[in-house]
Amino acid sequence: MPPHLCKTGGVANILCFDFDDTVVMENTARLVFERFAAPEWREREDDYKAGRLTVEQFNAAALRTVTATRDELRAFCADAVSLRPGFLELLDWAHWNSWTPVVVSNGFDFYVDAVLDKAGVDRIARHAGRTRFDYRWLVTYLSPRGVELEAGFKLSYAAAFQGMGDFVAYLGDGASDVEAATLAQAVFARDTLLRVLGGTRPRVYPFETLHDVKDVIEQEARGWLEAATVSS
Repeated sequence: MPPHLCKTGGVANILCFDFDDTVVMENTARLVFERFAAPEWREREDDYKAGRLTVEQFNAAALRTVTATRDELRAFCADAVSLRPGFLELLDWAHWNSWTPVVVSNGFDFYVDAVLDKAGVDRIARHAGRTRFDYRWLVTYLSPRGVELEAGFKLSYAAAFQGMGDFVAYLGDGASDVEAATLAQAVFARDTLLRVLGGTRPRVYPFETLHDVKDVIEQEARGWLEAATVSS
């Protein structure tokens, strides 16, 4: 089984990464829609902003209007976004210190794979919408138990990690990260996630680069884990 498709099992220390605006500096899905989707995708965005669609439903509806091949989409995405500074260094730290990095994204597998493959990143589990072309582009969001979801994709993974007793440090930025992040023992946040969770609980840390995350986790992680062991 390819390394990036392996399942995380057993008790572990998890670095759980959102992808868009977190691992990369841009919102890759939005770039795809702006470049390749029919104009009506913006109506679906309005539905999402008004709360009539979940982020998973919005992404599925917008993707159905995209006209491009997988190769075209992968090539575009690989060139259109840039890794957030410090990502590769944080991954190296994680691997040397027995943390398991995992991407959990409401985005699409074709661009998560394209970006990480281009960067030579193969030692990270990737969970995103699974896409296929069957007369039009379709996406399926599967929970860790293989249940198809139309809401709560990130939450399903956070709950699974919690259920296995894992220690989770969550990295994200948006409204779709809030529920998942509240299940984590430590949170690194930007933008909406920081505004919602900042000051409401311990271990919520702002970041701009992933060097910021590495600096905090190098200093604090041992204490977190020791406290978790005592409390358990």
